[in-house]
Amino acid sequence: MDFTFQAGDLTAEQIPDAETEALQPLLERCEDFHQLSYGRPALADQARRIPAERPPNLTPGQGHLFALKTAAGDVVGLLEALRDFPAPGEWYLGILLLAPEVRGQGRGEVVARAYEGHVRAQGGRLLRLAVLEQNEAAHRFWTRMGFQPEKWVGPLEQGLKQNRLLRMTKALG
Repeated sequence: MDFTFQAGDLTAEQIPDAETEALQPLLERCEDFHQLSYGRPALADQARRIPAERPPNLTPGQGHLFALKTAAGDVVGLLEALRDFPAPGEWYLGILLLAPEVRGQGRGEVVARAYEGHVRAQGGRLLRLAVLEQNEAAHRFWTRMGFQPEKWVGPLEQGLKQNRLLRMTKALG
């Protein structure tokens, strides 16, 4: 099932796993994110790796990837998530990434709130995510968005780094 939702002046369009290479230029523009997360720039095939990095044993349709596009069709962000993971009604937001040129304008909050509405409309009752320990801006953002700390995970090897992650949750009532 394909999904599209509106997030302020951006449209979130679902990208099939076979077409993730369309997101590669965005990932390359977000070098700051890759340095923080992996200790290196985006790899040449970083976008194609997104579906392969999902947990094993997902059923078709559980993982979905959205390109966040401007009215002109420019890709300025992405959102990747898992439906009914780890349990029915629980969704896991793997990544919300905006291009440097559109950050700091309130779009992250608009996209996150629109996605919460999308999850609710699909029967989701809980949203989970994980924030890198060293990503203080993300901690502040997700706390402001109403997410609560659940538990620390790691350290996990991610690229050239060993990262600890804070798993956070938000009940969708």
